[in-house]
Amino acid sequence: AELDSMRLLYPNLITVKQSIGTSFEGREIWMVKISDNPEVNEGEPEILYTSLHHSREPQSMATVLYFMYYLLENYGSDPDVTFVVNNRELYFVPVVNPDGYVYNEQTNPNGGGLWRKNRRPNSGGSFGVDLNRNYGYEWGFDNTGSSPDPTSNTYRGTGPFSEPESQVIRDFTLQHDFKLVFNYHSYSNLLIYPWGYIGDFLTPD
Repeated sequence: AELDSMRLLYPNLITVKQSIGTSFEGREIWMVKISDNPEVNEGEPEILYTSLHHSREPQSMATVLYFMYYLLENYGSDPDVTFVVNNRELYFVPVVNPDGYVYNEQTNPNGGGLWRKNRRPNSGGSFGVDLNRNYGYEWGFDNTGSSPDPTSNTYRGTGPFSEPESQVIRDFTLQHDFKLVFNYHSYSNLLIYPWGYIGDFLTPD
């Protein structure tokens, strides 16, 4: 509904929401693009913003939505916002984990639901894979940053990209040439940058 409202209010700056795939339980994973000519691929640098990998972190989604409104509302009056929107193609996936989010709404309709993972049934009767630990690069590097135990909140799944949600983000990323990707979380006041699978180990750039 928020994405529909943004499109209604700012049709020249944001695309109609598009499904880039579905979750384990079949829910759409929505994406929109903000730019000065959002319907056109202008060859400008692309940036991807995602949030709500962990369904108990709804503030991550709220932060991204507020940022999107900030861009839309201040375009044409704020020089920095205007420059970014005119010279970048900004892609947003506000809810990577819709199943876990809906599960928290169902179990705790007044808020406070603490379910983190997606809703895949695991062997042994537990549920869920930590989508943030299901990506392919250095998947399963150790059992400290992620867990092989299906009952763990950091369970990484049966293999890299075993989950439809992480596959959706992978496939969408492979269709683009993102110069930056921001994955929003709301667990603590941190800016985490790659690579994270080894402590104090940075990318060459």
